[in-house]
Amino acid sequence: MEVAVIPNLDKRDADAYTRQIIALLRQNGAVPLVHGKHRGRYTDVVFCESHEEMIARCSFVIAVGGDGTIIHTAKHASVGGKPILGVNLGRLGFLAGIEKDELPRIQKLLAGGYTTKRRMMLEITVRGADGERTYRALNDAVVSGAQSKIFDFGLSVDGSEMYRFRADGLILATPTGSTAYSLSAGGPVVDPETECMIFTPICPHSLFNRSTVFSADKVLTVSADNDYLGDIYLTVDGDTPIRIHRSDAISVCRSSYYTELIKMDDRNFYDIVNRKIIHSRG
Repeated sequence: MEVAVIPNLDKRDADAYTRQIIALLRQNGAVPLVHGKHRGRYTDVVFCESHEEMIARCSFVIAVGGDGTIIHTAKHASVGGKPILGVNLGRLGFLAGIEKDELPRIQKLLAGGYTTKRRMMLEITVRGADGERTYRALNDAVVSGAQSKIFDFGLSVDGSEMYRFRADGLILATPTGSTAYSLSAGGPVVDPETECMIFTPICPHSLFNRSTVFSADKVLTVSADNDYLGDIYLTVDGDTPIRIHRSDAISVCRSSYYTELIKMDDRNFYDIVNRKIIHSRG
């Protein structure tokens, strides 16, 4: 069995935990696959020249880091239909299957003792004078003006205009992303096994603007006011912001790809919310 190991080495102690995982895999007869950029750092592994090669070869992926690491890994793993075990080295770790002190559970994983949960993803398409660009998100897509400037934008549903807003920006999130930026901006917590899209304005300039939940079958299209002179940016799952022209239209719909997350116990989403959000405030 070959297992892809994708660490976020910017995380404290990630290197040490990655070495432990590699050793556990070898001790249990599995072959660790590691990206070639880590040559010289790890031994007793098989190096691959791209994430695509790793995903094509592996049975599943172990992502070592926090939720951000798992989200980044999902962009590759979802295309190949490979499940991800997240090892949480961060704080919340909503998407992780095990904590950093639970590494021995990897032996159970190799023996097939796990379940998977399928998570909906978004497909984001930017259409404009430069052509068409497509992105994929597990958490959210954020549209905002430069330097937190206020701008007017429209939101249409299946081609029929429904909203016009003045705000600092907007968030279009999956149920998985409902506990991330959308929650901080006043959006609802949504069970991640539900399929829907959540629209949440950022600092709206109205007393009556609220977060709205749409069916996953809808196509949401965002357009900026053409009189707005500042820069507009699209940020997908926290990656580098993408410059958007005022004449561009951003369409968001349910992706045909899904992320499969490995779970090693019977803790459900509500247990995690209770433990990591509610009790953490006490």
